[in-house]
Amino acid sequence: MCLTEYNEAETMQMFKEEGREEGREGHLITQVCRKLRKGKTTEQIADELEEDELRVKVICDVAEEYAPEYDEEKVMAAVSAGMFV
Repeated sequence: MCLTEYNEAETMQMFKEEGREEGREGHLITQVCRKLRKGKTTEQIADELEEDELRVKVICDVAEEYAPEYDEEKVMAAVSAGMFV
């Protein structure tokens, strides 16, 4: 077997899974930003979205850099770039 050979079906499945995860994360960030604009706390947001409070806190901490607009695109870019560390 040549090193350049690969299983196309497995590769496509991997890309689909990655895309779904990015979509879920993007949807969560959008929801969190909307709730932040309404003045909700991290605890309220986590409870309403039924998400882990730590995960929501990370997003909220990053989003605070973009307050009061909470630009969703910028928050998504910052979270994906690992700026929350």
